[in-house]
Amino acid sequence: MKHRIVAIATTATFVAGVIFGHYVIPGPVKLSAPALNAANEISTRSSERTSPTPSISAPNRFDPAASLSENIIGAIENAAAHPGNRQVYSEVNELIENLDPKGVRPVIDAIQHLPNLRERNTFRSMLITRWAEGDPRGALDYAQTENAGEKGWLVAEVVGTWAEHDSAAAMAWVTQTPPGSERNGALQSLVSALVEKDPQGALSFLQALPAADQTAALYSPIFSGWGSADPVTAGQVALQLPSGPIRDMALQVVGSRWSEQNAEAAYAWANGLPIGQGRDNAMQNILSHWAGTDPERAANAALGLPTGSGRDQAIADIAQQWAEKDPTAAAAYAAALSSGETKDLVITAIARQLTSSDPQAALSWIEKLPDESTRQKALETCVAQWSETDPQTAAEFAVHNSTGDTRQNLLAKISYQWAQTNPAAALAWAQKLSDITAREAVLPGLVSVVAEDNPRSAAELVSRLPSDMQPLAASSLVSQWVGADPQAASAWAASFPDAETRDQLFANVMNRWAKTDPTAAATWLQTLPADSSRDAAVAAFASRMVSADPQGAVQWASTISDTSMRATETAAALQTWFEVDPRNASEWVAKSGLPDEVKAQLVPRHG
Repeated sequence: MKHRIVAIATTATFVAGVIFGHYVIPGPVKLSAPALNAANEISTRSSERTSPTPSISAPNRFDPAASLSENIIGAIENAAAHPGNRQVYSEVNELIENLDPKGVRPVIDAIQHLPNLRERNTFRSMLITRWAEGDPRGALDYAQTENAGEKGWLVAEVVGTWAEHDSAAAMAWVTQTPPGSERNGALQSLVSALVEKDPQGALSFLQALPAADQTAALYSPIFSGWGSADPVTAGQVALQLPSGPIRDMALQVVGSRWSEQNAEAAYAWANGLPIGQGRDNAMQNILSHWAGTDPERAANAALGLPTGSGRDQAIADIAQQWAEKDPTAAAAYAAALSSGETKDLVITAIARQLTSSDPQAALSWIEKLPDESTRQKALETCVAQWSETDPQTAAEFAVHNSTGDTRQNLLAKISYQWAQTNPAAALAWAQKLSDITAREAVLPGLVSVVAEDNPRSAAELVSRLPSDMQPLAASSLVSQWVGADPQAASAWAASFPDAETRDQLFANVMNRWAKTDPTAAATWLQTLPADSSRDAAVAAFASRMVSADPQGAVQWASTISDTSMRATETAAALQTWFEVDPRNASEWVAKSGLPDEVKAQLVPRHG
């Protein structure tokens, strides 16, 4: 019985009608998804290790005295030794096609010694498909004896083949299987087979299943196949589904398949759909396909969409595709647009695409843009993307070709990206910057990236910086570190030698710690000696807790050792306390040791 042709990259493209010995190949065997993936990888590996003019092995010479099974085993071993050779794969296909299904099991057992699992599964897929043609229940019995990692795809392969020959029996068997991954895979294979003959019947079968089986993954092959064969009907049926993720998926799949045949008609259909995720997804796919054949019309169509993120994404995608194929035409189209967000969006997308192939050409184009705001947005996009492949050159460009806030923003983005791949190199470059503002833009991002995975390594980096660079980098580090490990962050901050920097670090620690665990933060404060660093930490703590506990904030502020700071922080906390509880606040002031002039300033004001 002939099989449907399934392309398997360049590895196992079986050629119908090729004659070997006494046999004629009536048609190729259908391979499962795992076998397809295996064949694709086998082909890739083969092409990588062969020369530009690889030698082709001659087909295996069959032994007339040997059985068909023995010749198949020999052909499989020969094919496994020559991956990527179409001729030897065709030889295997031809032989298996003529094998009695009941004789498949001994051949499968005989090839278990093949060392490459993916190659072995390619041939097992071919064999079990043949087995399922004549003895599906026997093939299922075999599949269910395999380990969990292989049983699923083997069962799915058998069910798909069985459904092509006896769909009623296959449906009856699958619906009786218990819930789980094996049932899900079998249903997927079954539905994919049913939809080729009768998409409406496949849909009816699926809709009659229990609610647990009603998943988008099972509906997808139905509307994919139906959308290719009859998109008008498929679109009508998809729209009749209950609203929700399954209908959204169905509309998206139909739109995608329809646009492969007639993008303009698909667009007209999608434009009439109800507003929602399904419409947006369908439109995105349609416009993406359309952009591949007629980007200008696709872009004009996208401009007519309702304002929103869906429209913006569609326009950006089209512009990027267009710039990849014809950057000159894409740039001319962008230049003709009216100034505004849409034009900026298109230009940014073009800049992104140009940068991916030639950053210098992208910069030359961007420099000629007339509008300064648009030019700046495109420049930021270009340099940020450039930094992914050549961060040092991108950083040097930003330093020498930009100024002010633009340079600060560019350097911050570049340094953050650079630190993701090579923090040591990024830090070494930053240390050489003579411009203080440039260093201030770079250092926080560098330290932050390292601290995400290893704050102690980031602390080591900070310690190696020149003294004038340490305060900013240390502040960036401790603010991040305290969120993950406040005890370690506070201990490191306490060990910092420079008093002024330590004061700032203590304030940073307390700003974060008091918010997440005020009790632990207060306990730590009690361990500190009376000095300027403790004062900074207490001031930050009181400021954080005043809204929740104004009395406690006042009491903490009153422990600050510096007279001027104590007066300022206490007065600030009292201000809040008087607003929520003037009576108790007044009593506290009266009993406090505050100077009389301070009491006089506070109590009458709120009395």
